[in-house]
Amino acid sequence: MSRKAFIGDTLKYRKPRSEPDCMTTPQVKRYSLMDSRVVTKLLSMITTFCILTSCAGIVFRTEAETQFEEGLALFNQGRYAEAIPYFEKAASVDPNYGKAYLYLGRSYVNLRKWAQAIPPLRTAYRLIPDETRSEIFNILLDAILNAALSEFKQGNYIDSITFLREALRLDPSSAQAKKELAAALIGLGGQLLSEGKAAEAISSYKEAVDLSPNDSGAYMGLARSFFKNGDILKAIQAVEKAMRINPGNSDTELLFREMMGR
Repeated sequence: MSRKAFIGDTLKYRKPRSEPDCMTTPQVKRYSLMDSRVVTKLLSMITTFCILTSCAGIVFRTEAETQFEEGLALFNQGRYAEAIPYFEKAASVDPNYGKAYLYLGRSYVNLRKWAQAIPPLRTAYRLIPDETRSEIFNILLDAILNAALSEFKQGNYIDSITFLREALRLDPSSAQAKKELAAALIGLGGQLLSEGKAAEAISSYKEAVDLSPNDSGAYMGLARSFFKNGDILKAIQAVEKAMRINPGNSDTELLFREMMGR
């Protein structure tokens, strides 16, 4: 057999190749193109999301500042009642906007609406940086003390006491808060005693004595409460203490004689 015939027969009877496991070049190109399109689309979506959220943050902050500035302009003109809605809106838009709460509280303070001033001032005190807190501290403490005094004048001793306890938590060394709390407790003691609640009155007067040990009025109230509760010995001890603090007081001497004559 000639060499040429042998090669021809070999080519004629060669087994066909099996299909390759890998993709052909056109397939690779097609899938690569699809992947790049997906990635591009995802990147576009992410970029759009970031832009939208970023812009939303800018609008959010600008609206709060705009509301605040409009309120501040009115505040500086002494138009406190008109400024309040703007500060409220600024705080609503941005709940962490400390200055909005501060000027909202200050507006109420200038209107002498002490109880309404306290909540925003509390929030401002919490939000504003430490280096500027001293100013807010004084405004807040002043509002609390004035709110307590307002309630005291109306005979709302329990509300007055609540405010004064908060004042002492803020400033435990406040002599004014201690003095006014003692007065409110004496007022509450008298109210309780008139309602026939001698035991509760004793508790109120005792706290007043602890806060203001040189207040003869606290000892007088304590003496009357003990007397009405049937504890004559303690009543006499309390009235004697009142007499030592304020000798010559006719009310104290009258109460002492009443007790001794029983």
